[in-house]
Amino acid sequence: MIPLPGQRPCRNFWFGLLGDNGRFVALCQMKKLVFVPVFLLALLVRQAHAQMYVKAIRANDTVPIKGAIPVKYEGKVEECYEYKDAAGLHLFLATSTSAGKYFLGTCYTLVNGNYVQDWQIKDYSSLEVAMADDYTKIVDIDGDGIYETIIIYEYPTEGNKYGGTTWKLLLHYKNQKYAIRAHQKDSDYDEEDLTMDKTFDTLPKSLKKYVMQYWNKLAKDQNAMEMFDLKK
Repeated sequence: MIPLPGQRPCRNFWFGLLGDNGRFVALCQMKKLVFVPVFLLALLVRQAHAQMYVKAIRANDTVPIKGAIPVKYEGKVEECYEYKDAAGLHLFLATSTSAGKYFLGTCYTLVNGNYVQDWQIKDYSSLEVAMADDYTKIVDIDGDGIYETIIIYEYPTEGNKYGGTTWKLLLHYKNQKYAIRAHQKDSDYDEEDLTMDKTFDTLPKSLKKYVMQYWNKLAKDQNAMEMFDLKK
């Protein structure tokens, strides 16, 4: 209990108690009564971070499927991750159908024992869509206890007489998708092309910097320096 006037405060250590109005925490330490409005919030954030995890059920061709996929799907499982954050338990599933021409990236959240779809990314190529090996990233960039999702995939550029490859990076952040797209040429007669959603400018600086650095890593790994022109 919080000591009344005339009563001795607690000794030796401290105790925290949520106030009647739910807005403050009383902290008693070494015979001093201290009110700390942010104590409970900080404690909850630390607890949420301690419980966060990402587990690969299937990571492209590097991690085979471990156990059953707990949702219905069509086609081939490209990647699947289970992860937990402050918003609950989630599943990210990437699949391809019709010989890889249709690509779906779907996020589910566990609600009352069943996985419910949160959001979905769809794409199509008349040839094939492929996940870029080991580039999917589920990470809490801004440290708010909620994971952001980054996926990268590629498909043959269509409508270009010189061929080439189209690369896409998609960031999912706070129920919105942000994209970077690039055409990687196969011919000296062709030109590279890079576009970035204008909505990227609305992102917090830390997120924008992280995503741009990750894109630049892809460009270096693919030995495609023409794609490596995003400013930090």
